[in-house]
Amino acid sequence: MVVAVVVLIWSAAFVQRDHGGLVLLLLTILLFLAGGGFYTLFYGVVAGIAGAKIGAPLPWWRAHLPTRTARVMVSLWPWILIAYLAWVSASWFVGEAFGDLMLRLTPLVTAATPVLLVLILVTSFAYDTQTETETKAPESR
Repeated sequence: MVVAVVVLIWSAAFVQRDHGGLVLLLLTILLFLAGGGFYTLFYGVVAGIAGAKIGAPLPWWRAHLPTRTARVMVSLWPWILIAYLAWVSASWFVGEAFGDLMLRLTPLVTAATPVLLVLILVTSFAYDTQTETETKAPESR
């Protein structure tokens, strides 16, 4: 419980600092070793990667992401986050209201949640590369 509280506090208040994402990754591994489970390990790794890239220039993404793909991902960025929030809310509601149905849907929910998280991460990186390019374009003129 103590490790979980430390992870929660760090992710809410300190992840945006220098090396905050790396510290979150290490805390997540510690949480896993303390019995946090595989699912929290996955969430922590995704959050740690995202935290490590806060304010980073993302040159690899700019160099390897085709322009057309980047545009599609940028347009998906806010909607994939909304879809994830709706997915989590709907999963909870269906589980509470229709427990038997949720038992049958559990494999789908378990598989779709990490996929949506990775899509959120990738589309947010694409969004950041596009907004970074747009903000730097006037300076280069």
